[in-house]
Amino acid sequence: MKRIGDDAPFTGVILPHETSLVNFDPRRGPCCTVEDFAVDIFGTPKSTWNISATKVFARDFVAHYPNSEYNAVKRAFSTHLRSLRRTYKQAGLDEAALKARQKEDRRKERKRSVCIHGIIFERLDIARAVSDLQPHVSMLTRIGPDGMSSDETANENDVPQYRILGRNWRSLEVTSWLRVFDAIYRHNRYGPAGTGSRGNNARMRFESMSMGHPQRAVRQLPRNAYRADWYDGLDQYDREELDRCEDEVYAFTHVPNIQL
Repeated sequence: MKRIGDDAPFTGVILPHETSLVNFDPRRGPCCTVEDFAVDIFGTPKSTWNISATKVFARDFVAHYPNSEYNAVKRAFSTHLRSLRRTYKQAGLDEAALKARQKEDRRKERKRSVCIHGIIFERLDIARAVSDLQPHVSMLTRIGPDGMSSDETANENDVPQYRILGRNWRSLEVTSWLRVFDAIYRHNRYGPAGTGSRGNNARMRFESMSMGHPQRAVRQLPRNAYRADWYDGLDQYDREELDRCEDEVYAFTHVPNIQL
């Protein structure tokens, strides 16, 4: 919780109105990472979110203190969480104050979410429309919006452009495979002469070497969907949570006549 004393402010809590809490589905992976760790301060230790948060804490703790026993750490953290809830209520902390403090983060997350969902819809649309891409619709759906790169806004001569921030866990062959969908989408929409169809202009996205903030990886994808060096750095608990499809290797390639 990053509190350095009993009088320190509470951080790393999630409130009942938070979108992440409302939409949390443990089947999609952990509720948070070590970097963005948060507990449901109004929920019991046995709430769906807090069960997941307890596992995240225990796995990281055992990774740093290998002599610790995983289940014992979980039990200790659950006890600590009950104490935190009592302290939170006794402190009379105002939910509205925490809401105001987190407002800007939520705004940024909504903006990022709209962008990412737009990207996946464009890729699915063009995959369904082009016969040579149709076999990949199922894999695009499996990767989903959580596997798409996010954007960082930049400006060039007052023209908004978007720097692509990659996923630190996603393999480079998946990235190259996805870029083909984007290129064909732009080509079909604007044509070789650059004349566009009606509707909003496509985003001007350009490659960068930057990665976005660490994000939870999409679970249960083929082995070659993940960066090998990233996967090698996971501990046994994170690998079990990821549940990589060890026996599946997907052909993240396109037929010759569609390669760019």
